[in-house]
This record gives sequence, C-alpha cells and structure tokens, in this order.
Amino acid sequence: MKKFDTIKKEFFEFLEYDKGYSVRTIENYERDIKKFEVYSREFSIDYKKLSKENIFDFHSDLSSSIGPRSFSRILSSLRTFYKYLFSQNIVNDLVLNSVQTYPSPKFKKSIPSFLSQEKIYEVLDKIDLSDKHELIKVRDKAIIMLFFTSGLRLEEMTSLVLGDIDLDNNSIKVLGKGGKERYSNFDKFTKELIIKYLAKIKKYPLLKSNINNNLFVDKDNKSLSRNNIQYIVMNNLKGLSLSSYGPHTLRHSFATHLLNKGVGISAIQSLLGHAKLSSTQIYTHVSLEKLQNTINKAHPRGKK
Repeated sequence: MKKFDTIKKEFFEFLEYDKGYSVRTIENYERDIKKFEVYSREFSIDYKKLSKENIFDFHSDLSSSIGPRSFSRILSSLRTFYKYLFSQNIVNDLVLNSVQTYPSPKFKKSIPSFLSQEKIYEVLDKIDLSDKHELIKVRDKAIIMLFFTSGLRLEEMTSLVLGDIDLDNNSIKVLGKGGKERYSNFDKFTKELIIKYLAKIKKYPLLKSNINNNLFVDKDNKSLSRNNIQYIVMNNLKGLSLSSYGPHTLRHSFATHLLNKGVGISAIQSLLGHAKLSSTQIYTHVSLEKLQNTINKAHPRGKK
C-alpha cells in the first residue's frame, strides 16, 4: 500500500501534467491538503475511510482560524483530491460521495472594486508627475493599461513574451488557467504605450530573434516577476478609495466596463478565460449611474 506522501506527490504531478494547472494553483492545493493531513494525523483519521462526520469535525476545528470562503476552497481541493483517489482505486464510492456531497458553507460574494476611466487617467497622471525614470514611467503605464483594457490575470501578464503581442490587430495571445489559450484585445492608447515602451528598450520594431523575450522587464533588462508586477500596480493604485487595489481590480474594471457597454455575459466569460459562467456573473452588477439612467428612461415616472 502506498504511503500518503507518495499519493500526494502523484496527485500534484497529476495536477501539473494531466490537468495543466499553474505552479501557483498547485501550491494552493498543497496548502489545503496539508491542513487536512495535519488534522487527520492529529485525530487519527483514516483518510481512506473519510466520512461526513469527519469533514464536519475538520471544519469545526478550522472555524476559529479561517472563514467560510477559505473553507469552501479547502473543500473544493479535497473534492478534487478524492476524485483522484477514487480514480486510482484508493477509496470507494461511499467515501467519494461523502466528500462530494458535503455542503459548502455559505458566504456572501463581495462585489469587486471598480475603477472608472477617469480614475485610471488620474493614476496615469500621477505616474507622469512622479520622479521615476522616463522608461519606468512608460512601462508602468503600459502595464496598468494592458490590465485595464485586456482583463488579464496577474500570472498571465507575468508570462507574456513579445511573440504574444500582435500590434497590427491590437490583440494578445494568452495562456490561461489549465493551459487554455485565448485571445484578448487592447485599445489604441495602450498600443501606443506598448510601442513607446518597446522603442525605449530597443525592441521595436519586433524581431524574430527576440520574440521569446518577456514583454515587461526592469531597467537592467531582467524579466519582471509576479511580485514585481503586483507591486507596480498596487503602488500606483494606492490612495484611491477602493476596497482592494491590485491587478485583479483592473481585471474587474475591464469586465464591468464591457458589461455596462452592453457586451453579453458569455462574451465576457470568454475574454476573461472563465471556465464557468458563474464566475463571470459577479460582474452583473452595474454602476448606480447606469442603473439610474435606465430607470429614468424606462419608468413612467422617470425624469424626462
């Protein structure tokens, strides 16, 4: 019989090579499964005979340190893990059913922070007025506008290479979650920023010899890491009245702007690279101004 550590290792390899999950996603699974492993060993739970009562106790044990949203994610990781165990004939269908049918805790989904176009231009103006090197100013503006006009995830932005950019068609090839490829677009202003930035680092016009170079680099021509890009965005958005101000805020804003312009939810789902429509439906909130305008036009007592 295989040891639990061996099974875990094989499961994470399955996520990487068979499912095509990113390193960051697999790290989240590792943390979640580790919490379950620690609990199982502490209370002598046989993971191959897991019951709903065991999961309830596990949930109760964690409830003082994590909220319902976090436990929902852990439960999702466990469901994927136990599907794998079942496929390997390590657990039976009764155990799998216990995990799959255990109810997820309810929590209120928060409405994402949203940046208006005016606020984005305020951010760009703030960068222009800073004492940063001109190259850094152009690069930071290009990063922020590419997030804002294409809706990329942080991991996707980090992995972009020059060959992914099609400046003739204002489009970008994106390798999303699970290794799924999609295309997104950016506007004329963002294109101009990208060209200006690439010209400053002497990579425009694009050459075949550098198409595999990372798009965004530092002043020493070294590729920007995930943390570098996150810091650039957060540092430039801080000071705004937002509940959060990282790259995901720009992605949320991209989706909300599209929705407010009448783009269908399915099209937005495709542009964001969401596997499930339910992930996109959080954006069905609209600005109060747009909602009020709609009411004024449609309601018999609305303003004329």
